[in-house]
Amino acid sequence: MTSAGLARLLICLVLPAVAGCAPGLPLVTSRTTSAMPPQQASPAPQAESGGGGYYKDDGPPSDSVDLARIPDAVPRHEPLSRTGNNPYEVFGKEYVPLKSARGFEQTGFASWYGKKFHGKRTSSGEPYDMFAMTAAHPTLPLPTWVRVYNHANGRTVVVKVNDRGPFLKNRIIDLSYAAATKLDIVNHGTSRVTIAAVFPAEGTGAEPGDSQVGGSWQYFIQIGAYSQRFNAVNMRDRLSLLGFRVYPASNSDIPSRNGLFIVKIGPYVSRSEAEHALQSIHDKTGQRGMLVWQ
Repeated sequence: MTSAGLARLLICLVLPAVAGCAPGLPLVTSRTTSAMPPQQASPAPQAESGGGGYYKDDGPPSDSVDLARIPDAVPRHEPLSRTGNNPYEVFGKEYVPLKSARGFEQTGFASWYGKKFHGKRTSSGEPYDMFAMTAAHPTLPLPTWVRVYNHANGRTVVVKVNDRGPFLKNRIIDLSYAAATKLDIVNHGTSRVTIAAVFPAEGTGAEPGDSQVGGSWQYFIQIGAYSQRFNAVNMRDRLSLLGFRVYPASNSDIPSRNGLFIVKIGPYVSRSEAEHALQSIHDKTGQRGMLVWQ
């Protein structure tokens, strides 16, 4: 455990009534005989008395930063972290990290953490950088890259999971300040999201360019994932009336995945054509789609 983490833990042990110490800083105990993994930078959040998405004495940076220029995380082939992948226990609950993230998808609420933990060591051993596209998850292998979809506005980002947490109610992921900002979650505190693991063959780190097409890649624009089929049909029909190439065709059933109805535009034969359509969709509808390929 880092000295900063130990200090925060001692404060909560000595003064348990202090606001924010009720849940406290969880002591993550390894279930193996190896050394204890580093304390995660994101402690369990305090009770949701104010509905905020960050922690006591935490928040955004004092100075404004242009986060629009920060690119999404790039999926890479990396070995598992030497720390943070053993079973551990927090507040009497045991967490067993997954061996693989293949096929992983989950829906729940996202929160975020910021300047209070900037520079602190994460469970993987990497320092937490609030301006990097990273996140914490209770059980995904460290590292894992996930695409995060915000149900409130259709925005998506790709982040690298390199930390443990959150440990409160139905929250499934803690986002860095940068990721939360790009998803427009910072001011709301939390938001309902769907996260899905991505890999170099399908993520932003291995995107095919126009020179790679040659019939081997098809590009689509995912407009949204809706829990109600009615809303998905309305969006599909709206896009069709505007002249966009909805997929599947309007007279076909809308595909669903894990209870969500997916609305897509395409296919397009080149990345540049798909990007042009992506901008056109935003100009005409205000929707921010996500470029995908297969």
